[in-house]
Amino acid sequence: MRFSAVAGRYARALLNVAIEKEEEEEYLRFLDLVCQIYESSRELFDNPILKPEKKISLIKEIMKSFGQEMDEFQERFLTLVFERKRQKLLRNIRDLFEYEKILSEQKVPANLSIAHSPEDEELSLLRKFVRKYALKDPVFDISIDESLIAGALVEFEGFRLDTTVQGRLKRIAREALKRGEMS
Repeated sequence: MRFSAVAGRYARALLNVAIEKEEEEEYLRFLDLVCQIYESSRELFDNPILKPEKKISLIKEIMKSFGQEMDEFQERFLTLVFERKRQKLLRNIRDLFEYEKILSEQKVPANLSIAHSPEDEELSLLRKFVRKYALKDPVFDISIDESLIAGALVEFEGFRLDTTVQGRLKRIAREALKRGEMS
């Protein structure tokens, strides 16, 4: 996924407020809910005829139905996003907010693709591996990919550990081709 520099500025500004208020998780939940609301009614929220104040009011009403309230900073944030017609960046802002939040906690974001739900022992070993190279605790973004057959693929800070059956088969094929060329 490509990230926008503009989305990064919005994400960092909102994260700074969240850190100051010590409400990082609450703000992340706020962004999750706003993204769900926006994505479920994109045509309505992208309508240029509808004023930003009305869009914010609609979001506030929907949030209330979920038992959520919006604080003044969140409302000002959304007002700025809609006034500047940046609502299409909301998902990007949310993802960058989470990424920056992980970094602010002195942790490292890591992608984990695995063929099945990971067991605690597997996660512990993978955490140790990442910690050894990144010198920080990982926060895994786990995705299940049954096409991997078995094993795991971990990516963080430019490193890649591939213990999947699919990866091993590719390595064997490359080695066989190299040997065939040398003969």
